[in-house]
Amino acid sequence: MKFSALYAATLGTLLGGIELLKAGIDPEPEPEPQQVAEVIAVPPKPEGAVPDLLGDGPSVRYTEEQCLKQQGDYRDACFHALALQRAERDPEGAVQACAELQDPLHSECVADVAELHARVDLEWSKRTCETIGPKKWRDQCSFGLALAWSVHDFDLARELCEDAGQWRNFCRHDVNGEVSQVDPEDALRWCNTAPQTDLQLKGCYHGLGKYLGRSDPDRGRAICLQVPRAQDIHPQQCFHGWGWALAESDADDALGRCGDAEDWGDSCRLGVSANMKRFDIERAQRICESVQSSDLRDKCSRFLLR
Repeated sequence: MKFSALYAATLGTLLGGIELLKAGIDPEPEPEPQQVAEVIAVPPKPEGAVPDLLGDGPSVRYTEEQCLKQQGDYRDACFHALALQRAERDPEGAVQACAELQDPLHSECVADVAELHARVDLEWSKRTCETIGPKKWRDQCSFGLALAWSVHDFDLARELCEDAGQWRNFCRHDVNGEVSQVDPEDALRWCNTAPQTDLQLKGCYHGLGKYLGRSDPDRGRAICLQVPRAQDIHPQQCFHGWGWALAESDADDALGRCGDAEDWGDSCRLGVSANMKRFDIERAQRICESVQSSDLRDKCSRFLLR
């Protein structure tokens, strides 16, 4: 999945602010982002690739001269956008644009450039990741390289996750989730057969449900039903991710679909409740109370108290 809407919206707001300043208009203040809470924690910049600020459709072309005229956050956002704009064809120039930023923005910017250039010259991107000082962002950079390759070379992307340090497990979760949207059977096969710790295996099945729940809920349900039942926690994790993803669009519809999860409806409801915790804690608690299994009901309620 693409890097979450939180990061894209934040940077997008700053970039929009630049254009508003040009027009002599002050942008309205953006409300504080809500904290994302989930069974699987999130890395510093949530799941997926860098925002497609320079993709299809009309877009602003930034220049160094233009950025130097800005101040504060608008200047930082401008130079970050300039770096992304240069990344594919002029990576050294992109890194120079990042040099105008102070940490942690500088490290984040360099990591984004490395990710965007990864499919042009992977070795250059690897070397660039190694230049990042803070370990958190150096590991995040390697995470980004894996995501850049996730739907193009499954095995390479999974291998790159091994360099993601503190984000290694999140990388495996997200990369295989990306793979599931291209080849769900391969993603399931990898969860079933790849050497993994218990935590990594739980995350692997969770990623299957979450990513397919967003892109193809019916296929996601079918894949989750194929998860081996040797340990209940594995299909539970898949349907937890599925329920979370469905609730992102429509919590009522998600709860209705949980009834189609056969033996794992309660796990789906836990996923919906975990998602709702971010927006409506009282409703999240009511969903917990609808969980039939006493063990899972208690687990659901305990999670809301975290």
